[in-house]
Amino acid sequence: MVKDKEANRRLLLNQMIASKERESDDLHLEERQTQKQIESFESVMMQSFRHFQEIESEINRRSQIKDAYDETAQKQKYIASLMQRQQESLTQAYQKANLKLEDEREQFQTERDNLSWD
Repeated sequence: MVKDKEANRRLLLNQMIASKERESDDLHLEERQTQKQIESFESVMMQSFRHFQEIESEINRRSQIKDAYDETAQKQKYIASLMQRQQESLTQAYQKANLKLEDEREQFQTERDNLSWD
C-alpha cells in the first residue's frame, strides 16, 4: 500500500479550514449579539428622549411661550445620527473581518486542493 506523502499537510489544512469556519461562525454570532445590544440601547435612548420631550412640552405649556424650550429634539437628532454612523462603521468592520476570514479559508482550501495524491 502506497502512503500519501501529503496526508499530514492535508490534515493540517483541513483543521485550519475548520478553524476559520468556526471563527466565521463566532464572528457572525458576535455581530448579531452586538446588533441586539445596539437596538436595545437605541430603544432605551428613544424612550428617554420621548420622556424628556413630554417634560419639555409641559414646560412649554406652562410658560405659555411657543417652543420656549426645544433642546431635546435637536439632541435626539444628533444622537440618532451619531448612532447611525457608528452602526455603519461597526457593520463595515464586521464585513471586513468576515472577508478576511473567508479569504484565509479559501487560501487554505486552494493549497489543500493543490496537494498531490501520491
